[in-house]
Amino acid sequence: MKASDGLHTVLVSTLPPVNTSLSEYGRFLVEGLLSSSDGLQLTVLADLQESGPVQSEMHHPRLKVDRCWRFNDWKNPLVVLRKLWAIKPEVVLFNLQFASFGGKKIPAMLGLMIPFLARLMGFKVVTLLHNLPDAMALDQPYFARNPLDRWLIQTGGAVATRLLLQSHRLVVTLERYKDILETRYGAKNVEIMPLGSYVKPARVPLVQKRNTFLTFGKFGTYKRLEFLLDSFEKLSQKHPQIELVIGGTDHPNTPGYLEAVQARYSHLKNVRFLGWIEDEALPGLIRNTKALILSYEATAGSSGPLHLALSQGKPVIAPDFGDFRLVAEHEGAELIFYHHQDIANFEKVFEAVILNKLDLAKMGRHNLNIAKVNSAENIARRYLNLLLSVSHAPHGFAPALMQKVLPHAKAQAKASPDFPLAG
Repeated sequence: MKASDGLHTVLVSTLPPVNTSLSEYGRFLVEGLLSSSDGLQLTVLADLQESGPVQSEMHHPRLKVDRCWRFNDWKNPLVVLRKLWAIKPEVVLFNLQFASFGGKKIPAMLGLMIPFLARLMGFKVVTLLHNLPDAMALDQPYFARNPLDRWLIQTGGAVATRLLLQSHRLVVTLERYKDILETRYGAKNVEIMPLGSYVKPARVPLVQKRNTFLTFGKFGTYKRLEFLLDSFEKLSQKHPQIELVIGGTDHPNTPGYLEAVQARYSHLKNVRFLGWIEDEALPGLIRNTKALILSYEATAGSSGPLHLALSQGKPVIAPDFGDFRLVAEHEGAELIFYHHQDIANFEKVFEAVILNKLDLAKMGRHNLNIAKVNSAENIARRYLNLLLSVSHAPHGFAPALMQKVLPHAKAQAKASPDFPLAG
C-alpha cells in the first residue's frame, strides 16, 4: 500500500470550465495529484460560474467537485470553512493569488484569511501563492490608482502575507519570493516549486518557417498590447509577410479592453484576434508559430504562457525585467530579451528572429529539456510528497499567534532596500 492511499485532500481553487484566474493551474493540480497516487481522494471547493450551472465538470472516480464560493462574495470564508468542517480532510491545499477571491479589496482580503482560519480550526494547510505584492510595481496604474490605493494594497498585502504564512507550508514559484518572505517576514516554512508545464511536453521541437507569432493571456492590466501592436505596425511595412495571432480575453478588472484595442488596430490586416483558447488547443497553436511574444508591462508572478511555450520547445521573446529574468536565471530557460518600451530595440530583436540570425532550433531543444525536468508528472509528485509530509504534522498552533501576525504589519508594508517594490 502506498503512503498516499486513502489520503483525503481538499483543494480550494478556481477550476475550468469557469474562465477565471488560475483555473488552468487548478486543473493541472487536480490531474497531476490524481495521476500521481492510486488512492488519494480529492475534493475541490471551486468557484461558481456567474452565468449559471457548469455544464461539463471534470470527472474521475476519486474526484468530487463542489462549486460553492463566488468571486467578490463577502461570505466566502463562512462558506468554505463550513465545507471544510463537514468534509474533515486530512490536508487542505489552497491555489491562490492575491485577487483569487475578489477584485475588490474587502472580499479579496476576507478570502485570503481562509487558510489562516482553517489552520485555527485545526486543519493541516498548504498554500500555493502565485504572486506577492512586495514584488509588484505598485506605483503603476494597473495595480494601484493613486497613493492611497497603493498604501492600502501595501498594508493589506503585508497583513495578508503574514496570515498566509501561518500555513504549515507556503509554496512560491520563484526564488525571489522566498528571499522576500524570509528576509522581510522572517518566514521559515516557505518552499519553492517551479510553475511547471500545464501540458505534456512535445516529443521534439518544431521550427516554423512561416513568420507567425503568438501572444495570449488575460489582457488589460499589466498584460497590454499597445506597444506590441505599434511595433508590429512599423515592422509590417518592412516585412509584410509577418503575422501576429492574439488569443485570450479581457482581465476581469478591465472589461472591454480587447474590443477597444481591436477597433483601434483594425487596419492591421496581418493581426488576428482569436478570443479565448481552450487548453486542449494551446499546444498545437503554440507549435504552429515561430515564437511566443510576452506582451507585459510588469510581472505579477511566474508566467503561465512562458512555461507553456517552453513545454512545446518554442523560443520566447520577452521584456528584460522582473520575473522573466528570474526564470531565465533560476530555471535555465533561454529567452530572447528586448528592452522594455524600446521600439527600436524590439525591432532589432524581432528582425534577428525572422531573418534567422538566431539558432531557434537549438533554443527550442534547450527550452523543451527544461520543461521536461519540470513536467506535470514531476511537479505533481513533489506536491503529493509535500501534502503527505504536512498530513503527518502536529495540529498544534502557536498560542501567541495574533501577536505574531498583526503588530509588524505596518513595518512590513514599507519597501525593503534589498527588495524594492518595483519588480
